Amino acid sequence: MHLDNNSHLAALHRKRLSSTARLILKRGLLSNDETFLDYGCGRGFDFQALESRGYNSVGYDPYYFPDTELKPADVVMFSYVLNVLQSPQERRESLLHAWSLTRKRIVIAAVVRGKAIIDDGAFTKIGTFAKEWKHIELKAFIETNLGHEAIRLDKDKFLVERSGRQFTPLHYEEVMERVSAIALSGWVAPMGVIIKGYCTNFRPRAGFDNIDDGEFPGRIRYYRLLGRTKCLPGKNGQPVRVLHLRGGIGSEHMEWAMS
Repeated sequence: MHLDNNSHLAALHRKRLSSTARLILKRGLLSNDETFLDYGCGRGFDFQALESRGYNSVGYDPYYFPDTELKPADVVMFSYVLNVLQSPQERRESLLHAWSLTRKRIVIAAVVRGKAIIDDGAFTKIGTFAKEWKHIELKAFIETNLGHEAIRLDKDKFLVERSGRQFTPLHYEEVMERVSAIALSGWVAPMGVIIKGYCTNFRPRAGFDNIDDGEFPGRIRYYRLLGRTKCLPGKNGQPVRVLHLRGGIGSEHMEWAMS
């Protein structure tokens, strides 16, 4: 991992363990007989505090601790590194390097925001780069690069186990090609959007018994896309929470919604 901006300025002065380190201890993801590496440790408070508690702990940072002898560790913490790296290629290389040093498990954290669009990041007033991730974007980034399932520990933290479920990892160029293909294919609903059925008339309607034989037998059921936030494309170009689907189960609108 190299620095192409003033990302070291984003490293915090700490007086207590970071939320990532505290979660690792709380979940029992690090034992006293396991080695620990804080990859991208910043000013080093976490690994030094863990070392003072008796853990076999080291930290690496290209600015503050560049001379650390990097060796494989049982547990690796990769905390808020992906937010300060501007280059997508560098994010990938750093994650892969940290994973290559992981014997058992890695805990990855990044700033996550519930935005409706992907954030490309921007430079702050002090010259540091800052990117905010979407939850599903971060999970996809981890899994497509590492080829292992990323298990959510918290809203902005994922666990990847060496012994966990595996996928076929993708090369960086393949990831970019697939992202571009999805973008060119048109709008894709974000995670958290569901298809919901509902009825507005609860009186039995003759001839419509086959419409809904489940929760509301004999009534006409309508369907809509429902999002947690205003993330669906409205008629006037403005994002909305609800899109009604015309035509029922077998309609083109329903096929589009399901795809």
